[in-house]
Amino acid sequence: MGFMDKAKKLAEQAQQKLDEAQQNFNKSASPQADQQGSEVRYGEHGRPIQDAPPAGGAPPPPAEPVTPPAAPDPGAAPPPPAQGGAEPNASPDPFKPLDQ
Repeated sequence: MGFMDKAKKLAEQAQQKLDEAQQNFNKSASPQADQQGSEVRYGEHGRPIQDAPPAGGAPPPPAEPVTPPAAPDPGAAPPPPAQGGAEPNASPDPFKPLDQ
């Protein structure tokens, strides 16, 4: 029974160390204050949420407007078809033998 008593004592010591490590980890992982003294908030996916910049800060630059591509001239001739008779963005026929 001496061996079993030693094993039980070692298991209890290991469990105590695990409990202490868990408590220390929980203390360090609790929400902490950032440099300004406010609490850090986290979003849905665990990422820190940045609050709006202070009132004295410069506003973010405006986004550039998106312009649609120019429409082709209806009186212009259509572009010539690509060689091979296939459209340039069409996927190749997987069953067609390769030309060598």
